[in-house]
Amino acid sequence: MPYKPKWILSSKVRGLFVFEDQKVRISGDAKDKVMEYLDKAVEKGVKELIDKLPKKSKGPEKGELKRITLQMEDLQGI
Repeated sequence: MPYKPKWILSSKVRGLFVFEDQKVRISGDAKDKVMEYLDKAVEKGVKELIDKLPKKSKGPEKGELKRITLQMEDLQGI
């Protein structure tokens, strides 16, 4: 059964695979693994961004997010 990407548009992936003006092709049997890898990378990246948000440090809500909006200051150093 073919892998169905959750976060990546397969039609856009081909344009990412370019190395010094040389296009890199993906074989048919490797396509599902590449899409799965990219999906996992996106999920990991989003989790890292969410982890940058400030969290409450005291009380019963300890560990909960103080705010739910990513701001430019959260993205410094990326």
